[in-house]
Amino acid sequence: MSDLERYSVIETGFRREFILLQGTGCRWRKCTFCDYYLDTSPDPYAVNAPVLEEVTGRYGVLDVINSGSAMEFDDRTIALIAETVRKRNIEDLWFETHWMYRSELEAFSAHFPCRVHYRIGVESFNPDLRIRWKKGIGRDVTPEMIRKYFEGVCLLAGMEGQTEEDIMESVEIAERLFDYYSVNLFCPNSSAEKRNEELCRIFAAELAPIIRRSSKAEVLIENTDLGVG
Repeated sequence: MSDLERYSVIETGFRREFILLQGTGCRWRKCTFCDYYLDTSPDPYAVNAPVLEEVTGRYGVLDVINSGSAMEFDDRTIALIAETVRKRNIEDLWFETHWMYRSELEAFSAHFPCRVHYRIGVESFNPDLRIRWKKGIGRDVTPEMIRKYFEGVCLLAGMEGQTEEDIMESVEIAERLFDYYSVNLFCPNSSAEKRNEELCRIFAAELAPIIRRSSKAEVLIENTDLGVG
């Protein structure tokens, strides 16, 4: 997947530089709706180094995603992210990671000379849906427990088995407890999961305008809405 767009600048709302790097491969790799783990290569650093060269530090905020969790970057990439933070005067660095890495966040943050923030793809606060989608976040894990480790969450909308109520209940929890959240409309991919086209229509026409009123929220109708992918 070397032809993907990997650098963008978000100029509205939560202003930041946003980059898509390659990891060494998602260790979880069980989410039923996901095929992003295909974005890896024998030498991720060779892909990542030119992307990090594009970072300017214009807003002092760098948001780094990959096809998995931040802890799955190779050592050279981690060192280059830290060097970029110093060189470009980055004050706030955002990563995404799976629930299974929650006890490693503090140690990982120590690599970087700035404030480090984490978000997690919970997809839904309905535990039945999370279990169905094999997210690896147990039924007994509450939103408050997730907030102990993560400042932001990613939610998923438009899947078969979801309802409008499910989506908005998760949005309300994210709005109440977290500093940032995105709501991503499910786009068909090579996974076996299907999207509910009627629910997607309702989401785009009726729910998304409500969600966008929040300064904490980003609504992504397409996978590339943040300029990468």
